[in-house]
Amino acid sequence: MGGRRFLAVVGLLILTVPLAAAVALRVARQPEAPRKPGTIVRTAPAPPPVDMAERFAVPVLMYHRIADLDERESRSPLMRDLTVSPADFESQVRYLAENGFTFLLARDVEQAVQEGHSLPRKAVAITMDDGYKDNFAQAFPILRKYGAVATIFLVSATVNTAGHLSWDDCLLMRRDRVGYGSHTVHHYELPSLTVAEMDYELRESKRAIESKVFDTVTAVAYPSGRYNRTVTERAEAAGYLAGWKKGGGPVQPGADMYLLPRVRVNGGESLKDFQRIVWSGMNLMRDRADAERHRSRLARRPQDIQGA
Repeated sequence: MGGRRFLAVVGLLILTVPLAAAVALRVARQPEAPRKPGTIVRTAPAPPPVDMAERFAVPVLMYHRIADLDERESRSPLMRDLTVSPADFESQVRYLAENGFTFLLARDVEQAVQEGHSLPRKAVAITMDDGYKDNFAQAFPILRKYGAVATIFLVSATVNTAGHLSWDDCLLMRRDRVGYGSHTVHHYELPSLTVAEMDYELRESKRAIESKVFDTVTAVAYPSGRYNRTVTERAEAAGYLAGWKKGGGPVQPGADMYLLPRVRVNGGESLKDFQRIVWSGMNLMRDRADAERHRSRLARRPQDIQGA
């Protein structure tokens, strides 16, 4: 009885599969319905071409917390400095989007410096240090709203602790092109450590983050921006391709891979001051081009005089 039932099912499948394939083929071959004369076919406009620059200058913005301060926090100068309100952060990201800036990950900038290729002329990279919970709860929805990407430098020992990101948060954000880097294991100032302690902070953080977010960690952001020659050498030995410091203006070709600069965005920053920061790359490229034109005119001047 069971054998007859099995043969019946097989026979039904043999008949059904070719029939379904034939129906699908007929549907695929059906001609498009004729349009009425004068019908306007609307297609999505092609995105404007991105102007690339071989000698780029990209501001890499450094944030920490994106949150509204409570009464106790508002009395702390440090917390006021570290914390950008969600309203201000949205105004800043909206300004970048509306003014045609290309959003880059930190690794995009690292790769361009390392390999010597071009980047968009009008570009910016958003980074956030420490891995606070508000990076997911407050910043991430704003980034998604404006199609922006960002890189978070995680202190690996604080992940899954109160007030900080969970590994699940990190995985969810990674799906929307949030990248990750290391901010060491415990956020100790690296120059104050022994070489063995330094190696642990650098290597273990990299290992932990890679094992949880399933992506390669290419860079470390030095805690408190503190570094020395030993720190940069041990970062390279730990397998990092780049190290990020604090201060120094926009990233330009030829920058030291282990001393890449970032520009800090402070709490309470006015939109005018923020605009000055994000246009610094474009202004630098303009000033560089003006200086080169001036030098070229000076170089030609003796020839002009001799020809006269």
